[in-house]
Amino acid sequence: MAYFFYNLILILLYLPFRIIVFLFPKGRMLLNKRKNSLTELLNSEEDARKKTVWLHASSVGELDQARALAAEIKKQNPSLFIIQSVYSDSVTDKQRIDPNFDRSFILPLDFPFAYDSVFKKFKPEKLIILAWDTWPNLLKTAYKYDCKSYLACASLSSGSGRKKGFVHSLTKASFQYLEGIYPSHPIMVDEFKTLASGHKIETLGDTRFESVLNRIESGTPPERFQTFLKKYKTEIESRKPILLGSTYSQCESYFLDFISHWSEENHPLPTFWIFPHKWEENRMKSFRSKLESITTVKTFSELTDKNSEYPKIVLVDELGILAFAYQFAKFAYVGGAFHHRVHNTIEPAAFGLTLVTGPKISNAPEAIVMQKLGGLAVCNDKKEYIDAFEKLILNPNLAKELGAKNRNFVLENKGASEKIYSRVFSNDPN
Repeated sequence: MAYFFYNLILILLYLPFRIIVFLFPKGRMLLNKRKNSLTELLNSEEDARKKTVWLHASSVGELDQARALAAEIKKQNPSLFIIQSVYSDSVTDKQRIDPNFDRSFILPLDFPFAYDSVFKKFKPEKLIILAWDTWPNLLKTAYKYDCKSYLACASLSSGSGRKKGFVHSLTKASFQYLEGIYPSHPIMVDEFKTLASGHKIETLGDTRFESVLNRIESGTPPERFQTFLKKYKTEIESRKPILLGSTYSQCESYFLDFISHWSEENHPLPTFWIFPHKWEENRMKSFRSKLESITTVKTFSELTDKNSEYPKIVLVDELGILAFAYQFAKFAYVGGAFHHRVHNTIEPAAFGLTLVTGPKISNAPEAIVMQKLGGLAVCNDKKEYIDAFEKLILNPNLAKELGAKNRNFVLENKGASEKIYSRVFSNDPN
């Protein structure tokens, strides 16, 4: 019954949707991009005898999970053919390229017969969905074509809309087509029990951790950052900075209030490295002016180009540095969660940092787990933001202790791709 009403709603909304799309050029462009991507996939020449696995990721974060899993699949069985789909139009063509993806495309809209052509052409034997993007008609169609479906690196927050009202009924109906649900952490297991049979649920970890760790371990810091580290080696080691990553105007205003009320009599103001999400000249000029009325400030480019004293605040005006900078920090603020959704929390956690962020973390299962473990402080307003900073600055041992929990959480997830591969392909003939 849930499927009947879901598809009825889709059909009733389709005509208004097409009218709206027709009225907006950007909407037409995105819809055509989705259509052309599917057409290109279907027109490609493939060997029908190849065994095929279909991986699906919603957006960029889940695509990282798919990359790690695809690498493991190819490592274990190089002959398997991998098609990779994404849903979000925000994923660029360049981001969809990976040596382990044999074909990549944008998923069509979830109508009842949207996927038949893909299943008929490629005959995938496995469909592995990363994290949460379980489109009801996709799962039902996979079942119709004898393709076994799995939800890997599964995540679900306690306040998720999937556990409420009609959507709960629809999600429960679609989850019956899943062979297995593999949550990213034991904390997530109970969230799935109202949606699926317990025997289907098994914690196998999150493959995204492997992607992030590989990127950190194999990457090389930009040369200018290495020069900066050598130039101020003594200062950085003696006064480890507090790092603010991916800041927006709201968190920058909170930070201004925080340092404006800081009393140096009780505790010296620490040093800070601030990485704006976007370097907007007018915004950063205003932000710097206000900071300079309180303490010393320099941009990263000024410090690498000139002989300057190491300031209390470094505004980083170059890209490609953030992931390598975390290892030098005491703790970190991760932006995005006061604006739209939290940015990458795995990178700083990998270096054993306690984290502070805003309230919008439902998109990031790793952030939800870190919060429950105590290694991430979620702040709902300016007061909680300031309190979190003060608490961690005045209690460095606490910051170190909670950061260690984050580090252990990251390390526990190494090997998730191998575990998922073993479970999904355990019954396949060699």
